[in-house]
Amino acid sequence: MRFSLGKALGVCLCLASTVVNAARLTRRDVPAWTAPLSTSGRYVVDADGNRFRLQGGNWHGASGTYTGSGDINDDANHHAGENAHTMPLGLQYVPIDQIIDSFLEMGINTIRLQFSNQMLHDTTIIDSSWVAANPQFIGMTPLQVYDAVIEALTARGIAVIVNNHTNTSLWCCGIDGNERWNESQDISTWISDWLFVVNRYKSNKRVVGADLYNEVRRDVLTDPDWGNGDNADWATASQEVANQIQLANPDILIIVEVGPPLTPVAGLSHTLLVPHKLVYSAHFYAYTGPNHSGATGIGETSDPRYRDLSRADLFSVMNSSASYVALDAEMHYTAPVWLSEFGVAGRGETLDSDKTWFQNFADYLVLTDADFAFWPPRWVPEQWDGQRLGPS
Repeated sequence: MRFSLGKALGVCLCLASTVVNAARLTRRDVPAWTAPLSTSGRYVVDADGNRFRLQGGNWHGASGTYTGSGDINDDANHHAGENAHTMPLGLQYVPIDQIIDSFLEMGINTIRLQFSNQMLHDTTIIDSSWVAANPQFIGMTPLQVYDAVIEALTARGIAVIVNNHTNTSLWCCGIDGNERWNESQDISTWISDWLFVVNRYKSNKRVVGADLYNEVRRDVLTDPDWGNGDNADWATASQEVANQIQLANPDILIIVEVGPPLTPVAGLSHTLLVPHKLVYSAHFYAYTGPNHSGATGIGETSDPRYRDLSRADLFSVMNSSASYVALDAEMHYTAPVWLSEFGVAGRGETLDSDKTWFQNFADYLVLTDADFAFWPPRWVPEQWDGQRLGPS
């Protein structure tokens, strides 16, 4: 899902505000940790065996912001008017060191960094105006900018999880040819691209994870399935690419998104070639629900959204649909669960139910000591009490 709390004020405004507030930001790095990361039961741990709680943010843009219609060079045809030019968003407005300073000030230790398969093969030299605040990137391709962003993040101690967000460089997530890993390409191309990415960053041990594909979902005709052995079988496809990735880089975490819900994992979980490297992932937005896609108008159902649930019901649904994978000890499926996207509705959203949902969701993260990443990384309005998500 592609709207969030962060859209309440807009990412670009948020990043631009970093310039105004730069004086109050202190240059600091993530507390010391030793790569690579692994898992121990429900927890992610570093190479010294110390807990490494994924306190993350999503820095989107490199997978595309274009909505798919109209002139691609017109900002109005990009989501919320934010044209990232297939690079991490905001580089035309704010120097990258200041962006990273703001991440660290928020207590972020992990960035989920999106890419599209199309971007990996884009040899276009970026326009200098697209990186006006970062002239060191002039003359680069989008992939070379992605390289430089990863290097800048990891040099400051931030763990990077690379996320294959889409096949083509379009804004996610509708009926857009990006519903599945093999929607606009064949599985061999998908695996080949993953091996290209993993080998490209193999020497940088702070590139800690491979998030295999974002929000696998129904296309026009077919739902994805879990273990049926057909072309829409996400369990088999994710197992196959995980095996290939681990042969190339046995150190990297394998992140598998399943819904929500993660309920299929109870019956069929992954067994990796290299153990203690599996993390499951789920996304929650206030405007979606246990049986609600978040659609409005045509396609909307009468099922409750998460924001409609009481605190007790929300906690119960979260436990049964996702967190049980981490909280149930010593089961075949026991693994860390990373809530790698969460948020509310779009820019200007002021529903009291959204605010209540966010407060309850934040409480849930604290009470369950969950790993998380919010979309996108920005300061949360104080009245929403988002800072409770920070370092514990």
